[in-house]
Amino acid sequence: MSKLIIFPGQGAQYGGMAKDLYEQNDKARAVLDKIFSYTDFDLKEIMFSEDDDRLNDTKYTQPALFAHSLAVLAATGLKGDYLLGHSLGELPALVHAGTVSLKDGVKLVTRRGELMSQADSGAMAAVIGMGFKDLEDACSSASEGDSKVAPANINAPDQVVVSGDTEAVDRFKALAKERGARRIIPLKVSGAFHSHLMEPARAEFKTFTETIEFKDANIPVIQNVSAKAETDAATIKHQFVEQITHPVRFVECVETAASLGVTEAVEVGPKKVQSGLVRKITKEISTSNIDTFEQAEGFLNE
Repeated sequence: MSKLIIFPGQGAQYGGMAKDLYEQNDKARAVLDKIFSYTDFDLKEIMFSEDDDRLNDTKYTQPALFAHSLAVLAATGLKGDYLLGHSLGELPALVHAGTVSLKDGVKLVTRRGELMSQADSGAMAAVIGMGFKDLEDACSSASEGDSKVAPANINAPDQVVVSGDTEAVDRFKALAKERGARRIIPLKVSGAFHSHLMEPARAEFKTFTETIEFKDANIPVIQNVSAKAETDAATIKHQFVEQITHPVRFVECVETAASLGVTEAVEVGPKKVQSGLVRKITKEISTSNIDTFEQAEGFLNE
């Protein structure tokens, strides 16, 4: 009976996130103040405001999610046997695992957000109710020459996000409708994340990570790229960089957790998107989430 801690990714942010934790929990406030001191923009204002448009700008979204997850961990003292982050969520997992320091984690999340926000071409779409093999075939058929589309986030058996060149995504949407997709939802994103169009960002991020020390993980991290529990510093570093252009294999990551004996998953950070996905993937793992101060208090009083 093992416990998995899950860290959410982009899209879970909301105005006022982590404000109650900051105001009502000393340990959460301490870690948030450290994170805020390491940024050269007012992350506190961006997160705590109810209507700051900057929160939905990738360069600020990613540090905000990173901060919220680590504030929840500080407030609760939660311990897990395995860690799993969805895309950006892999970085607070690496900090919690002791692979990178908090200060270096802030440097990494800030640079990653900047680089990904600059990649402003391409499109993404969520596909509901289409078998993965059929979806892969439709991606292959819709890809022509340098104009390509491919799975980017394999979130659940019936929920996959595709990403790539705008024209290829449009061709895919038409094919997917013909081939039985129940719903296709264009996503409002600044770029085609986890696709070949992110290669310039990946290359620059790789160069940046060469200035950061990575250590072996104290807690195994199930990484998005391999869908395996990793502890080796070099492997983790390489795969964290490669993740920018590779799909998030969330279904396989959760299946890996189940195969390792995980029976409980706790999502830490805003909302409970990943918890819902876990329930779609397996019945072997019970789920809960901790977002607010009230939920943190409930966890501590169990």
